[in-house]
Amino acid sequence: MNEYAFGYPRQCKRCASLPNVELDPRVRPYFKEGDEIRAMLIGQDPTIYRRPERVRFVLMLDQEKGALRRWLREELFGKNYFDSLTLYATNLVKCAFDEPPSRLGGLKFLRPYFDNCKDHLAKEISGFQPMLVLTLGEAAHRLFIATFDNREVIPDRMKVAFTGRFIKAKFRGMEFDYSPCLHIKTFRVAKTYGNNLKRFKRGLADYFKESGQA
Repeated sequence: MNEYAFGYPRQCKRCASLPNVELDPRVRPYFKEGDEIRAMLIGQDPTIYRRPERVRFVLMLDQEKGALRRWLREELFGKNYFDSLTLYATNLVKCAFDEPPSRLGGLKFLRPYFDNCKDHLAKEISGFQPMLVLTLGEAAHRLFIATFDNREVIPDRMKVAFTGRFIKAKFRGMEFDYSPCLHIKTFRVAKTYGNNLKRFKRGLADYFKESGQA
């Protein structure tokens, strides 16, 4: 199946009036077909500054030796689970920026861009029909949960929400299990999360087992 089948835009000009953005969603979504468990990963945006031409797919998951793919496969999901599940990866914001959003105002800067991308994300969730959705990083978590119909069920702060427990999220009439997840950049300071990382890894393995994946 083509990775664009789930609603990721090939072109979009909704942010034309906003500054610092490259209006070209040149990075493609990532899709890997597998077993019955359907997991969706949501990153923040595709901005990259060192050799951006090497980034062809969201989170560079097409690169077998890529650092994030190795971390997800070997450290977080486990090889057996990562290799066998059906996986789709996208970003909250589809276009890249001139500078890192953290330098431009962080969450406050990103919010209007995400407001323009929310409909794209809704189409992707509707098209892919994930069982489990994980956001990577604090900003992605906070922006995404603000759109939930049952926003009150999950803490805004990632350190509080990242526990290995998966909540039943309601988003525009759709339901799926949800948790924030450490991005590899955050993972480098994972000591600040104490035992939550271990709990999350155990919780994720238990989730896969209970969902019928060997």
